[in-house]
Amino acid sequence: MKAIKVILLFTLLACVAVGYAEDLSKKGVGAQFGTASGNGYSYRWIGETHGIQFTLGAITYGSNDVKFPYYLYDEDIDNPGAHATYTRTGRKNSMSAGLNYIHVLDTSRHSRFYLTIGGSVLLSNEKQFTRTYDATNTGYTSYELDTSVPMTSEKVKKTKWTAGAGPGFEVILDRHFRFSIDLPFTYNSDEEMVMYIPQVGLYYYFK
Repeated sequence: MKAIKVILLFTLLACVAVGYAEDLSKKGVGAQFGTASGNGYSYRWIGETHGIQFTLGAITYGSNDVKFPYYLYDEDIDNPGAHATYTRTGRKNSMSAGLNYIHVLDTSRHSRFYLTIGGSVLLSNEKQFTRTYDATNTGYTSYELDTSVPMTSEKVKKTKWTAGAGPGFEVILDRHFRFSIDLPFTYNSDEEMVMYIPQVGLYYYFK
């Protein structure tokens, strides 16, 4: 529930930004990929000195039709022993939302240089399936599927946020299309500080 509230907050801020951005001279829609910007469809509004960007995307992949091998070895098992378990991942779902402020530093006929600051949140869940295996000898080197024990499953949910700031460049490809690349310094909910992982985007600007 807390994660859903975060997504709703991002969406609300983006809606406020849309109303504010009506006075800006340039608006673009496209696709953005990055840790602090978020991944998915993106909307940008950039004026003479400042702008704002909102990104929202979702993806589903994988299958819940998970097959388990009849035999396994020590390196495959989660917890080696006389009776061990083996877990496989099924279908995965994720949603990403990002909100970033853009401060324009310099503009030319063919490019724009700016600073960007903001963050994103990634919500994901995956279904995990587990089966029990029995050791075939006392050395625990090989295991056989225990068909008498039914398969179990659980849904694992994760929330990860990333905040970042750094320089960015927007290259004008033609009258409407523009390519962007950012190099933010980021910090995330895993307490990791990362630099020099680029963010990229491709936008169609309305004029």
